[in-house]
Amino acid sequence: MEATEYRAALRAVLDTASPVVAARLETIRNTASARIDGVIIEVFVDQDAHGTFDVWARFDGPDAFTLDRQLGDERELFGVIWGEDGWEPAVPVRPRIWSREELEDVIVEVVAEWVDPLILVGPSNLYWEVATPDGAVDPRPVGANRE
Repeated sequence: MEATEYRAALRAVLDTASPVVAARLETIRNTASARIDGVIIEVFVDQDAHGTFDVWARFDGPDAFTLDRQLGDERELFGVIWGEDGWEPAVPVRPRIWSREELEDVIVEVVAEWVDPLILVGPSNLYWEVATPDGAVDPRPVGANRE
């Protein structure tokens, strides 16, 4: 499988979750207080880079801890696990020649492209970005601040 095929197949799976994720992103935006600077959408790729990953949103700013706890699991946007019959949901298998870093970079890129149109532009001055928790991949601005 080539990179373009992997990206297209992954995006198709992510698109199936778009209605739920759009609603969660709207709730996150509406929950933000004046003491929230932005929202970080973090992509957690498993250490072995076999294919499992999670996408969670978290607030950035003085009220972040309180608001993150208030929303709890509603901050989870997408997750892939290894189940009885393979990946759940059925994401594509990564190309064997890819390193963990290559896989992580592609997943972050595809997630950024996916969530970008799902973020409602509104009166909020929040910045939005997609990143990895360890900063291994450069953050991708999304939403109104992407330019």
